[in-house]
Amino acid sequence: MIAATGIYLFAFFDTSVTGAHASLERLTREQWWFGGVMRSLHRYASDAFAAVALLHLLRELLAGHFRGFRWFSWATGVALLWFIYASGIVGYWLVWDRVGQFSATATAEWFDAFGLGTGPVVRNFLSAADVSDRLFSLFVFLHIGVPLALLAAMWIHIQRIAHTDTNPPQRLGWAVFGTLVAMSIARPALSDAPAAYGTLPQSLPFDWFYLFAHPLMYASSPLALWWIAGAATLALLALPLLARRKRSAAVVDLARCTGCGHCARDCPYLAISLVPRSDGRAFLKQAVVRAEQCAACGICAGSCPTAAPIARGEVLPGIDLPGDPLQAIKARIDRAASRSVVFRCRHERWPMPQDDACVITLECTGQLPPSFVDHALRRGAAGVTVSGCRPGACEYRLGGAWTEARIAGTREPHLNTRVPRERVRLHWWPARNNSTGLQAAALVLAAALLTWLSFDPPYRPLGAGEALVRVIVVHAGERLQPCRKLSAEELALRAPNMRAPEVCERGRHPLPLQVEFGGRLLVDELLEPAGVARDGAAQLYRRFVVPAGRHALRVRVSEAPRPGARAWERAEALELAPGRVLTIDFRPEQGGILFL
Repeated sequence: MIAATGIYLFAFFDTSVTGAHASLERLTREQWWFGGVMRSLHRYASDAFAAVALLHLLRELLAGHFRGFRWFSWATGVALLWFIYASGIVGYWLVWDRVGQFSATATAEWFDAFGLGTGPVVRNFLSAADVSDRLFSLFVFLHIGVPLALLAAMWIHIQRIAHTDTNPPQRLGWAVFGTLVAMSIARPALSDAPAAYGTLPQSLPFDWFYLFAHPLMYASSPLALWWIAGAATLALLALPLLARRKRSAAVVDLARCTGCGHCARDCPYLAISLVPRSDGRAFLKQAVVRAEQCAACGICAGSCPTAAPIARGEVLPGIDLPGDPLQAIKARIDRAASRSVVFRCRHERWPMPQDDACVITLECTGQLPPSFVDHALRRGAAGVTVSGCRPGACEYRLGGAWTEARIAGTREPHLNTRVPRERVRLHWWPARNNSTGLQAAALVLAAALLTWLSFDPPYRPLGAGEALVRVIVVHAGERLQPCRKLSAEELALRAPNMRAPEVCERGRHPLPLQVEFGGRLLVDELLEPAGVARDGAAQLYRRFVVPAGRHALRVRVSEAPRPGARAWERAEALELAPGRVLTIDFRPEQGGILFL
């Protein structure tokens, strides 16, 4: 849905600074019945995508699905969050309204926390002259390129998962689509006012699904937000290392393996593959288990046709779990006598049966070969109950579904058709919720929450009666030693490509900077030169929230902390209206200290 609506919007989008906002407004207003709905669908579907991704992460975290063999899916899923948010945030920049301008500036300030590059990134957004069509071309490239990278990362994310179902049930899909369309009509996604340089609005309609990091940064600092984001990412990535749970992987018995491929087909995590036979027996293939991917769920043992119990012999399957072999399960069945037998999944939360049933705990119901049900009934069991996680909520994804299909006779190996089905009961936990009214109510509640957090509560960048002062300095200080001009003889001794007329020793003086505002010093620092040899330009970017009104402002910049060094100074009395953004920029090529 996001891709389809995005392609349609791009067909009408003007990729220029002056035309971007106007083209989207024209599409939204003049073609509201379709173009406006498509734009709103794009917005709401993107927000829903972020919300579902976060809920999925929370669900997997609470379920402990980051341990052992799941580390690959967990780590790639954590990385996907960065792609999701990068895709969504850049999309707001393309609108280039006040929200997009605020987000782009805030993101630039976040990257400027490290002072990397040739100057602060935020310099690209100071005035209309600084924002070029080339910059917008970069935005378009990012908004197309990052989602494509996201798609590739999603493909990598599911590489260790078999039988992936990436499409929702048809009924649910249409219900979600209809809900998003209704939201788009009820509350269309509209642009804010066009980007305005030099001012900040009192409030902004804010998408809290994607833009929540900006208020968090201004409530703390850009560096603090880097620490929060980095620490959260590293903590999530480290969970598989801190909570490793080693269990013995399934083992193949070549003497019994026929190479039928049932185990490889049923494995939920692609841990089993078929390779050419290595023992010379008259079978084409043999199963091989990749231990690092094995979940030790036992589903492979339950799918093995050679796992049939023999009345007075041992169970010798072609593949089995060393820590929980099928022979031990058969022995418990044999001791059950005439009692009912309950095969119970270890991960289900349903209370244990209170009657005199023989309860046999399995790692997963998929570990149960259907022939064991037949064996229990032939040994005199009053009945057999298979109890576990329902299909769709299985701890190992497919155990419940495969068990249900094997008992129903639609998947091999299946339950013997002569077994009376009235003596076999399937009990799944949690029970399916088939209440249409409850499902509709949940969808309406989710839609209301999605609509609200997509715009409300509004964010207030500045308080009442406040203005903003930004200070930007990028300049190379005076050299520690003056450059020396080379003589003709010295130049002749050098290679032709190395005949620079002067030799300059590396190293520069720090820049003294003072900014006095309203009688108090906002900045009084020595800006150190960049680079290992300390010969690069010194950089500084700071922002200060100040009271609005009339204030005396004095700025002084010197090329070296010594008397007689080249210096610039400017002093003025300025009237700052509420919401005004005053930028103090140092550009010697344009006259020195600029008040923008």
